[in-house]
Amino acid sequence: MSMWLPLAGKMESPSKPLRVGLFALVVMLLAGCSVLPQRGEAPSQWRLVANEVPGDLLAGDRQMIIGLVETRAASSISRRDMVYSTGPQSVAYYRDNRWAAPPAVMFNEILDETLSAQPWVASVVRGDARVPAQLSLYCEINRLEHLVGRNGGEVRLKVSCSWYRAADRKLLDARVFDRTKTILTNDAEHYAGAAQTLIDGLMSELIASGRRLAMALPSPQDAPSD
Repeated sequence: MSMWLPLAGKMESPSKPLRVGLFALVVMLLAGCSVLPQRGEAPSQWRLVANEVPGDLLAGDRQMIIGLVETRAASSISRRDMVYSTGPQSVAYYRDNRWAAPPAVMFNEILDETLSAQPWVASVVRGDARVPAQLSLYCEINRLEHLVGRNGGEVRLKVSCSWYRAADRKLLDARVFDRTKTILTNDAEHYAGAAQTLIDGLMSELIASGRRLAMALPSPQDAPSD
């Protein structure tokens, strides 16, 4: 049976840097790796929700079916990351905070819930549902970001929306909502709160314009026949 034998001569001890490195590694292992970077906590999540837009059924109101085209968003805000900027050309993202869903997804849910709650809306159909609608609404989110300043900042929301007559896709109304809201503290909580306030204002404007257009549409019996 063969046996391993050390080479003749005195074995050299590890160099001092190597001994120090091995010692540090042993200490780290014995300490349960307490000196290693800790696993990061899950990022905080923030959401935008549908708040009530008051409305009563008035004389002349007719319940409409609204076709809701899926909302789109600019590429910089097409994901869950919360955008902030420190200048006109800068774009950055919060490290430890996220939207609960991409802004376009949340916005579409808000539109659906807000419209569905209106007394002049019979129902809201989304996507390619084969249900005849009288009005169609399409929106695109151009900007949703936190503009960071030295003493506080601003949150900017820019959304382009178009109302169409569903039967022939004729454009009836196009508007751009471009507003900012000042915040005193530059953090995600105030960012989300200001964004919610801006969304509420936009919903009020969209509901008012949609109702006005609905009242102006000819009733089925008044519509010209083929």
